[in-house]
Amino acid sequence: MQLYIDTASESDAREFARYGFIDGVTTNPSLVASTDSSYRTVVETLADAVDGPVFAQVLAEDADGMVEQARTYDAWADDVVVKLPATRAGYEALGRIRADGIEAGITVLFSVTQAILAAKNDATFVAPYVGRLDDAGEDGLEVVAGIQTAFDEYGFETEVLAASVRNRRQATALYRAGVDAVTLPPTVLEAHFDHHKTAEGVAGFLSDWGTRGNPIESDD
Repeated sequence: MQLYIDTASESDAREFARYGFIDGVTTNPSLVASTDSSYRTVVETLADAVDGPVFAQVLAEDADGMVEQARTYDAWADDVVVKLPATRAGYEALGRIRADGIEAGITVLFSVTQAILAAKNDATFVAPYVGRLDDAGEDGLEVVAGIQTAFDEYGFETEVLAASVRNRRQATALYRAGVDAVTLPPTVLEAHFDHHKTAEGVAGFLSDWGTRGNPIESDD
């Protein structure tokens, strides 16, 4: 499976990249707008911070504009994946962009039917929004699992990239469902590290070791 960090912050990307488990970065216009940098600068710095793809979302509302932005994004770094909205224009742009050989997929996605259309159009990925589905009174985890099942049954190569993940409980359920990929904000990634029994166990080992010093030092 692939694990991405959802951020526009270079420092957050570098912080988690150093642990070795991050496969890339997803970002979006809202995250970029929270910075003082241009979209290009954000994409370039994220690409430099992490060894993996950077997912960048278009802002145009028509297919021609989306294609133009996608081609421009693709030139910003070696491994850019373009995010397109699940609109009629987005699906049209997806077909044209994929024909160019540019990695691209559908985001802001909320149903199995939307996901099937994207996969039929050779999408690199689909990004269903777990948290926003829950906000709308639907079961986000069930929708994502349904997409994953459909893709597996049909043999689609399109990656299911679960997004809008709000907490560790949702992330755990996605892992158990065998979802291809998950993108998480820094706060949820941070929560992955912690368990009170781990802290207790480490403290116990240190207490038992006492004042014996560095274990790699010689007894001579």
